[in-house]
Amino acid sequence: MKKFIFITILICISAAGIFAQNPRVPAKITPRNVPFKTVTEISDADWQTLAATLEKEDWKQSAALAADYLQILKTDNEKKQIAQLRYIYFFSLAGQILNANTRGNALEGEKAWTELDRVMETLINKEFLLPPRPFTTDCEKKLNVICQVKDTPNAFRTTATNKEGSGIHSFDYVQFDELVSIKEFDGKETFIGGILYRADYYVDKSKPWVLRLFFKKGFVRVVVK
Repeated sequence: MKKFIFITILICISAAGIFAQNPRVPAKITPRNVPFKTVTEISDADWQTLAATLEKEDWKQSAALAADYLQILKTDNEKKQIAQLRYIYFFSLAGQILNANTRGNALEGEKAWTELDRVMETLINKEFLLPPRPFTTDCEKKLNVICQVKDTPNAFRTTATNKEGSGIHSFDYVQFDELVSIKEFDGKETFIGGILYRADYYVDKSKPWVLRLFFKKGFVRVVVK
């Protein structure tokens, strides 16, 4: 199987917080000072800036950067930067919701929730690429790893959280058209992705998770360093 070479390897992240109630106030993404100009690739420097905000778990800024980059990058490239940015955008908005609810900031939570709901409508049936995570056959009580779905050999799953692992940004499920041999991937950093066809929101504030994402026409590749 061919292996993707990704120059920009995203940081595997982990989660915190609780979910927001129904949104009312639109989210405000930090505006740019200059008009958008389209590009064919996000530069390494700009990508590293985004990676740094994710590492710091500055979800508001990472969401703003992802939104900006999606505005200027109109056609995906061999690095699948658009597919990556779509997931980062969701992940960052979910992080905002979790943080806002943990801090009792209902207004900020509702803003992020509204933006997530708006963006979700535009990205159903679009391709996503998840950040690299280790594949393992031992999935018991593990977060931020890729596992085969129990009793569904043609599907993989992951639980994406923030560093502390105290809240879940999303449960991700990727279904493949054919059975996938896991021998090539066990114990290795792995990319998975596919076409988003369904998203569930969790609105119970007593539970620390935000999204459940379902992808079809899945693909999987080992990270080539």
